[in-house]
This record gives sequence, structure tokens and C-alpha cells, in this order.
Amino acid sequence: MSCAYTNPNCYIGLILGTGTNACYMENLDNVELWDGDDKEPRQVIINMEWGAFGDDGVLDDIRTDFDKEMDKLTPNKGKQLYEKMISGMYLGEITRQALLKLADHKMIFRGGLSDTIKEPWKFETRFLSEIEADTSESLTKVDEILRGLDLKPNHQDLQIANLVCQAVSSRAAKLAAAGVATVANQMNRDEVTVGTDGSLYKKHPKFHDHMVLYAEKLAPKKKVNFMLSEDGSGKGAALVAAVASRKK
Repeated sequence: MSCAYTNPNCYIGLILGTGTNACYMENLDNVELWDGDDKEPRQVIINMEWGAFGDDGVLDDIRTDFDKEMDKLTPNKGKQLYEKMISGMYLGEITRQALLKLADHKMIFRGGLSDTIKEPWKFETRFLSEIEADTSESLTKVDEILRGLDLKPNHQDLQIANLVCQAVSSRAAKLAAAGVATVANQMNRDEVTVGTDGSLYKKHPKFHDHMVLYAEKLAPKKKVNFMLSEDGSGKGAALVAAVASRKK
């Protein structure tokens, strides 16, 4: 809503933070259950609740053992599966599960693990952003994070940990981009702007670029733009209240 105020081409809203959700503007002719106002403009905002996509099993073919092990640690097992592959609440734990597996095969940390890294949720999602932002040859920040988890990495361990983080975060961005591209393809518009908010999108150094690249690949006939929403909840609520007050 806040993005649409400054960019009238904004027809999709997206949150990529601790959780994820999306909404978009749909023509009433495509909304079978609508029984409200049908006057012009004949459009309605659809809250997709897309985090629950996959709960019927359609994502099972692409869910990994790491996703499944992480899911076992959540209070809503088997639910919000799309969200659990994308959002900040879960990416750190997926990464930890991958590191545990590599260590079990003696492919990282020489097979040795600290008690700290064995604890669920100890590998925070912010570590992915910090690790991928480290472009130094010595990977100083990666070393600092892993030693903070009571590990004793060598340089190869740092490189492997960096690659694991890249794999987890890039997959999340690609999946999010797939959702956006599907919505864009559904809409009868050549160009659409996606108002985007959330700590993961804002703070991860590569998330935006991955989403732009894969939205273009998956919606080649559409021009999909991403617009950062600043204080979307506050400004959006204020705008809706102002419009509602004016219509009284």
C-alpha cells in the first residue's frame, strides 16, 4: 500500500522477513467467492497467505532432508512449508542441518563438532548475511562466526561454510522469485512493481539480485520491478485509514 502511493504500478506486495507472505491486485471476474461491492474499479486485493503453499504435498519433490529435519524442530510440523524454505526464521537452521551432515561425512571441521553447533537454532539466519557479505580472501568474518560457535575451522572449512550459506539463501531467493513470477504471469499487465519489505530482503547482500534475475527468467514476457518498502506497515495502515475516513 505504501509503495502504491508513490508508484501506481505497484500491484504486488511481498514480505520477506522472519516469515513471508504476498498479496496482489486481482480482477473481480477471477474471484469466484467475492460477494461484496462490484462497482468500478472491479478489483480486490488478494491476501495469498502463500507461506502455506506446499502443505498439500506439492513441494515434496524439492524438499531436502535438511528441510525435513528442521521441520521436526518446529511447533507446526508439516505446515507453512513454502515459508520454511524461504524466510528468515528457518534459513539458519537449514544451514546448520547441512553443516551437521557434512561433518558427519568428515567433509568439514574434520568431522569434529562443538556442543554449541549441535544445539538446534544456534546458527542464526543473520550469519548467512554476514558470511556472504565477507568478500575478504581470509574470510575473517566467517572465521569469527564459526569460532563463536566453538568450532575450530581451517580455511577450507570457511570456504565450505560460505558455499553452504550461498546454497541455502540462493535457493530461498529463487523460490520466492518463482512465487512472484507466477503472480506476475497471472496478471494482465506487461509491467508490475513488487513492493517488498522485510529484514531478510533488506539485510541479505544478494537476495534482491537473485530475485531480480530469476523473476526475469520465470516471467520473461513481463517486466517485474522490485521496490523497497520503508515502514510499509505504518504508512500503509495510515493511508488505508485516511481513505476510509474520507469515504465516510
